[in-house]
Amino acid sequence: MNINRSALIIAFVVTALIIATLATIRPQSTTAATSAAVTTGEGKSSAQQQAFTATMTGSEEVPPKNTKATGTATFVSSTDGSSIAYKIRVASIKGVTAAHIHSGSIGKNGPIVVALFKSASPTSTINGLLSQGTITSANLEGPLKGKTIPDLIRLINDGTAYANVHTQQNPKGEIRGQISTSASASASTSGGNSASASASAGY
Repeated sequence: MNINRSALIIAFVVTALIIATLATIRPQSTTAATSAAVTTGEGKSSAQQQAFTATMTGSEEVPPKNTKATGTATFVSSTDGSSIAYKIRVASIKGVTAAHIHSGSIGKNGPIVVALFKSASPTSTINGLLSQGTITSANLEGPLKGKTIPDLIRLINDGTAYANVHTQQNPKGEIRGQISTSASASASTSGGNSASASASAGY
């Protein structure tokens, strides 16, 4: 009888210990899961990158220029919106003196807002990369002087910014193209994939 009673007591104590251990473990597991959820949620909340392009030709200049020269300007904003990386590629163009972003709608000339390239002496014929760099608020001029990169991005999204390349033969601009959101950038930024936005623009 005493043996059975001792066995029951031991079984009771063991059961109580198991229950107490489970009660302690469960809140810890829940806390860990909650922490993971918070971390995952924070990881998803990042700023979007935006990519833009401009295809430059002589026919887009105002007035149009009869030239075989062409060019492409690509732009990718940083995820925090504080800068824009750019590349300008050209073909069959010579005597380049400068390249800019201007404020202006299609068919209208406007003031310079960013200098993208400047040469003290005209270049020889170029087929390839003309210029690359990063635009920050310190580079803004004209009507955007003292403003920020989001103001430049707003100008582009409003369809009132164009890129052009100036030459010795055409000092007011030989090739020009309106800057707009690239098709590949739209897909990548909507999906939050900033890496593909950079890749699509050649960065």
